[in-house]
Amino acid sequence: MPSLRKPAGVWEWTNVGHPPPLLLPHDGRAEYLHTPNSVLLGTGTGTGTGVRRGRDRVHLPPGSTLLLHTDGLIESGKHGIDHGLARLRRYAAAAAHHTLGVLCERLIEEVRPSDNNDHVALLCARVPAVQAPDLPDRHPADW
Repeated sequence: MPSLRKPAGVWEWTNVGHPPPLLLPHDGRAEYLHTPNSVLLGTGTGTGTGVRRGRDRVHLPPGSTLLLHTDGLIESGKHGIDHGLARLRRYAAAAAHHTLGVLCERLIEEVRPSDNNDHVALLCARVPAVQAPDLPDRHPADW
């Protein structure tokens, strides 16, 4: 389950069987955030069983874009998963300057293999280029 936490731009997540998140820093690079897979979701382990899910953290630089997706975006019967990951990385790096809506549309159109009828889930999130100042930790009634 992903979450953004203080300090600003720190993202924490656990991988329960999906492909790794793809980080697109503002400088045009593209890097997969590899972390060991945790216990698979729906296997009857995890909460209440004494098995803890692994977590990882990364700092998301201002202006960077984060892509989370299911294997339906990259899997193909003709090519291995590594081919699909490389294809996504290449197209995402080239299209990262677009708005999030256009980026998602282009990735689905260009990256999804034609021989794949699997469902696709794609989430694109962008960190603002300029970080907003932290608000004081007070309840709204205290303002």
